[in-house]
Amino acid sequence: MIIISRMKSHQRKLLCGIFLLCLSLWLPACGAGPSIFPQPTSEARFREVEENLFQQAEESYRRQVYRQARAQFATYLERYPKGQHAPTARLRLAELVGLLGDWHDSLRRYQAILAQSPPKDMALKARYGAGRAYFKLGQLQQAHRVLDSLTADELPPEQRFSTQALLAEIALKEGQVPQAFTRLRLASKDLAAGDREWFEDLKTRLVEQATPEELETMANLYRDTPLSAVLLLRLANLAQKAGRTDDAQKWAETLKERFPESKEAASLEQLRKGQRRLLVCLLPLSGEFANPGKHVKQGMELAVKGTVLELNFRDTPNDQGVAAQTVHDLAADPHVLAFLGPLSSAAVQGAAPAAQEAKVPLIALSQKAGITQTGDYVFQTFLTARQQVRALMRYALARGLKRYAVLYPDSGYGQTFMQQFLEEAQNQGVEVVDQEPYSPSTRDFAPALASLKAVYQPEQGAPGFEALFIPDDASAVAAVAGQLQGYGMQNLQLLGTNLLHAPDLPEPEARALEGIIFPDAFFARDNSPAVQEFITAYRQQYSENPDYLAAQGYAVVRLLLKALEGDKNLQRADLPKRLLALKDLPGLPWFKGFNADREADLSLYLLTIKNGAVQSAQ
Repeated sequence: MIIISRMKSHQRKLLCGIFLLCLSLWLPACGAGPSIFPQPTSEARFREVEENLFQQAEESYRRQVYRQARAQFATYLERYPKGQHAPTARLRLAELVGLLGDWHDSLRRYQAILAQSPPKDMALKARYGAGRAYFKLGQLQQAHRVLDSLTADELPPEQRFSTQALLAEIALKEGQVPQAFTRLRLASKDLAAGDREWFEDLKTRLVEQATPEELETMANLYRDTPLSAVLLLRLANLAQKAGRTDDAQKWAETLKERFPESKEAASLEQLRKGQRRLLVCLLPLSGEFANPGKHVKQGMELAVKGTVLELNFRDTPNDQGVAAQTVHDLAADPHVLAFLGPLSSAAVQGAAPAAQEAKVPLIALSQKAGITQTGDYVFQTFLTARQQVRALMRYALARGLKRYAVLYPDSGYGQTFMQQFLEEAQNQGVEVVDQEPYSPSTRDFAPALASLKAVYQPEQGAPGFEALFIPDDASAVAAVAGQLQGYGMQNLQLLGTNLLHAPDLPEPEARALEGIIFPDAFFARDNSPAVQEFITAYRQQYSENPDYLAAQGYAVVRLLLKALEGDKNLQRADLPKRLLALKDLPGLPWFKGFNADREADLSLYLLTIKNGAVQSAQ
């Protein structure tokens, strides 16, 4: 019995030991959480958060929301400097700072990546990025050296295309058209993996830049490459315009013989059948208003690429007689579908009656009030004083402002806006308590401000007016704003016109204009896909940001293309009715339609200046 008892005691001790061992193994797991199932490790969670942040940045990059993407990639690198996506994030940042305007920083970042001896695929991308940055900085020889060295490497098709296309850009910048054509031929071999829009743009600019002698030499040297079709088409068109019918016929026959299935041959056939649609663009291309004219012209050229329309630009100064004669001379050409422009008031007053008499539609690009009253063939699509004032007044009334004053330059521009402001105030049933003019050339506003002060009188209770409208440029309005405090009128809501929408306001002016409200019909920070698509295409073609004038040139040509949809043989007499039927076009968010007076109803932005930058006020 004693032996049995001792055995049972031993068994109890053994079982107790096994229980305690199991308990010791189980307890640490209890500390990890109540679940009996395996939990993700902290490292796995860390990787998940890292991956999510990187993919968010990539999504912003793909959607071309570049400022947001830059901030997200920077945040990723700050948190995960040695993360699995850190090399790609550094490449993206180098590209993004360039796309946002700082190509010096972009180049520095690419050089820093290369200094770390990265893997070959990353090194190739960084070398291309550095070459692109040199190009954007105007350092063409260094850009050529870097990019040309890349062509000796085994590149992926997409990068091979981009490298050759950028070398073609450099050659064009240097005026070396044959060399550009050689590079474009090499790029065409990888077109399936490249940017077709960029390729077509390069091809268009190349043939436009080439002299007839260069075109002929290249067409004879590269007889079998399909890219030569565009050279032959250009030669045929130039000969036709110069009145050399035999030469035009020779080049046309050569084109049809060598490349019968090409789109250039089809285009030539369309012209031969009289399907050519010509728009005459009346713009100031020299003199005082050449710069605005250039911006409108570039927008028009971008819009017409790859379409059935052809643009004929005529330098049209601010002269009523010259504009009228130009319209009279060209209206007889049956290929002319419409006139676009002019920009200035004097020129449009000459062009509109001449177009009406000839019964050729004219779409004026001028602020001239009442110009469409000339007749039913005259349209207007431009941001007018009336539209700006109406948008401002609606905004101010929605915020309870009911008493206004106007301080305006004693010029045609200032007087027009002052009169429109008075008329709109009367229509809205609000009071304009004072209107004070000043010399357009002055920066001493003391007399006018003293008169306003006498009406303002805040010390007698409620101030005489709550908002001050100043229709002038940023420099003048900033000067006024800087002097208001000295007259005790610093709490006014300032209102202005789209002249304040300057791309690079000096810091003192931006500070003085803080909080001012003004309208415009174009805002580059609009996230609308159509707006961003236009901006991207414009930057790519002209290496600069578009403004309202460029957007207006683009929009008016696109309007004509919409009017022609479904009827490429539309006649002049049918065009006014077709234009009036256009409403809320998806690709043109600025244009809402023409009203009964044939004036474009534009979708305006209300903008302000905040922290030194132009921002939406809505």
